[in-house]
Amino acid sequence: MVQKSGKFARPKSKWVFPYKKEHPTDQLKIKLLLDEKIKGNRIVGLEARIEPGHLHQLHIHENEYVLVYSQSGKCLVTIGKTTRTISPKTMMFIPPKVPHRFYNKFSAPWEGIAFAIGTNKKINNIWMEN
Repeated sequence: MVQKSGKFARPKSKWVFPYKKEHPTDQLKIKLLLDEKIKGNRIVGLEARIEPGHLHQLHIHENEYVLVYSQSGKCLVTIGKTTRTISPKTMMFIPPKVPHRFYNKFSAPWEGIAFAIGTNKKINNIWMEN
């Protein structure tokens, strides 16, 4: 089947804690933008927000490639063995099975846009800290 048109996306929800049930201490908030199947794969787009002092805990994705674009605020981000303070206009690429975490140790909220591209019906986080 050939797709004959694209799509415009706006947030499909209010800010929610997506991992509240599976990992209650994780503090990432999201607004879902896009959830599409592409030739057997899947792409999910979302707005992400981490409040000052909050943490999106260390985890990996089994099958997803993740792209994150920082829009506002600063955040301490660990990808693999590298930790950096990121600021707006920074893009991050996270391959499958690479540990990553986002910690907002600053005084203003951090916000970004994230895309996960993979084969699962649901993004499967494997948590590496409590």
